[in-house]
Amino acid sequence: MSGHKKLDLTLAKRLDSIMQQRRLYPSDVSRLTGIKVRMIHNYISGTCQPSAFMVKKLAEGLNVSADYLLGVGEK
Repeated sequence: MSGHKKLDLTLAKRLDSIMQQRRLYPSDVSRLTGIKVRMIHNYISGTCQPSAFMVKKLAEGLNVSADYLLGVGEK
């Protein structure tokens, strides 16, 4: 087994879904949130996880709850 920690892809899937439903590009999300386009790509691909501060910025910019983005309370 590899020493790499498996990332939870809930946020990546939720962010991608929101963007598809609203027909948003990463540049649109960047404009709404103030997060760099490269980081939006990283979050969507699951390459990295956003900090709590960035989750807050995503939630506020996209007008959804942080709990929704993180899948809190849905197991």
